[in-house]
Amino acid sequence: MPTDYLILSTGISRTTRSRAKLAVRIAFVGALLTVVFQFPGQLALLRLYLPVICLWSNPDAQMRLQLKEVPYDLLRTADAILPRNVTVLLVTPGHDVRHHEYTLFHRALYFLAPRSVWWLAPAPPDGSWESRWWIFAPLTPESVHAIAADKGASYILAYDLRQPLAIGQRVIDLDGGSLLRVDEGVPSWSEQPVRPTHASALWPIQVAAALGTILLLGYVTLGILVRMGYHTQRIEGAALAWPLGAGLISVGMLWLDALGLPLRKQIVTLTVLTLGTWVLARNWKLSSDLLQHSMPSIQHSLRCLAFSLPLLSLLALQVIYVTISAVGQPLHTWDSWVVWGMKARAIFLDGSISPAVYADPSRTVTQLDYPLLVSLVEAWLYGWLGAPDDRLVGLVSVLFYLALVGVCHAAVRRRGATWNFATVVAVVVASIPHVAGLSGLVFADVPLAVFVTIAAVYLVEWIEDGPSGALAIAALAAGLMPWTKREGIVLLAVLCVVTLLIGRGTRRAWLGVGALFFAAMLLSSPWWIFVTWNGIANSAYLPVTMATFLANLDRLPSIGWRVFTNLLSPAWSFIWPLSVLCGLFGRRATSPATGPSSRWAINLLPLTAFIYVGLMSLGYVFSAFVPYQQHIASSLYRLMAHVTPLPVLWMTYRGIEER
Repeated sequence: MPTDYLILSTGISRTTRSRAKLAVRIAFVGALLTVVFQFPGQLALLRLYLPVICLWSNPDAQMRLQLKEVPYDLLRTADAILPRNVTVLLVTPGHDVRHHEYTLFHRALYFLAPRSVWWLAPAPPDGSWESRWWIFAPLTPESVHAIAADKGASYILAYDLRQPLAIGQRVIDLDGGSLLRVDEGVPSWSEQPVRPTHASALWPIQVAAALGTILLLGYVTLGILVRMGYHTQRIEGAALAWPLGAGLISVGMLWLDALGLPLRKQIVTLTVLTLGTWVLARNWKLSSDLLQHSMPSIQHSLRCLAFSLPLLSLLALQVIYVTISAVGQPLHTWDSWVVWGMKARAIFLDGSISPAVYADPSRTVTQLDYPLLVSLVEAWLYGWLGAPDDRLVGLVSVLFYLALVGVCHAAVRRRGATWNFATVVAVVVASIPHVAGLSGLVFADVPLAVFVTIAAVYLVEWIEDGPSGALAIAALAAGLMPWTKREGIVLLAVLCVVTLLIGRGTRRAWLGVGALFFAAMLLSSPWWIFVTWNGIANSAYLPVTMATFLANLDRLPSIGWRVFTNLLSPAWSFIWPLSVLCGLFGRRATSPATGPSSRWAINLLPLTAFIYVGLMSLGYVFSAFVPYQQHIASSLYRLMAHVTPLPVLWMTYRGIEER
């Protein structure tokens, strides 16, 4: 090859790499500026919650203010009075069935858990999603009594009716509602002791013990991986310990429940096993090896702190915002208490994963087939507290949020980036408004994002000739994805397919996919086999058939437009379009010295993200919501949050490669 051609080629390559590096820098500066401009909006949201947050020391007053029009005292009193095994019929006037009364029905399900609760209203169904859940019948004594008999309801909870129902025996009158006993064969007053509804003054110690056990299990797991040739850094170890420990604790609770152990014995058994394993690990010097490789020098940390102080201040503000949102008030956003919170409450009150969690037809609205990782971890915390205090379960969400930030920071550091650059990346991920917002809402979406990020990052390291311990971490995280949310099944499939495409059929790619699949079968498949065996249906989607697809094909333009506008939303700190621009600028920028695995493996990150968003968006063709746009508006941003860290890390990796 002529010398002048080599010089020209090298010059073009350097110029292209410089442009790619500049594009990455501009992308992160733009993302940080977006965060700064949107932070006042986050503060405004906190100000709306401030009256409730200020009542934290008075849980009942806090709940009354938060619920406003819902009769909190009526529901609490009914919960204390009613026996645990009865069925209740809620009767409302039908004036505002899609809003006020719809919320009351769900709150009755929540506060009266684990009892079955059916809802009767004299409003004809209008075909909407909400109308699927009430029973249309006139408010005559004969009609109400017939519905109660049909559903096996021993009690009727009537609220806001113009005229009292002349049915059965009146038990209480409170808050504009009444509790009526229609079955004389059941007691009018529960003989069971009333459980406390809020944590005691010892809650800091109880919370520390509950969460500390999970962290200890995670650290022990990482200590075992040290023997597989993988050594974690300090932040990396802390970030991995929580999600891996939480996942393994929840799987252990599932199996112990299947063996017939009640919740209290599950907690004792798993705590003893964790402590015992930790003692053995110390004797085998696994924990000491882990700590030896995770403690950088104090001087190095202080120097980094001086350079990163403004960034760390911004990160601290985001952490405070998420913590106050998650822990400053009871669970308040719909799915946080209707789906995961309600299941956690039922598991705690029943002391097991009872049919109220997965087989109660009156609770179909709670998505009975949803996996239980988050709910079981919340129930674990309730078990230590001795009360279903749903303010404190927000700590679980905060720890998953911190884990996501720590994993991203550690991933960038392991690629050779400086502390300051890794801190920039961590702050960008932590400050994405939708990511921080979802963490404060106590949903299962950020936990799923943590597992997806861990699986993808450590799978890339494995493909790039990393140690077997990296593959073990990726497999554990991938195996827990379907156990966290239903969408985790799709994510696992996408990750496996993209790995085979990226790996070009190499042995490492096949071994990686095999490890991910094996872990999923071991950790997640028992729940999905149980769901399939019991015929538990997914109520949010229509049957996935070609006939359904063709019938709803006209939805595609609307779905496509909504996805496109969401990708461009500043609530994502413009991460999605910025990653596309960085890809265009750097498409020819890879150094020839970079090996084939390094050149291609990192592309696993954006491909997984974009393919997943595309597939899940296509799924709205099968949505059972009426109107289906309501389904998109309430869930699309959550689906995108599952994979948003991946394009951020991909841009980072490209920037590091082009140095």
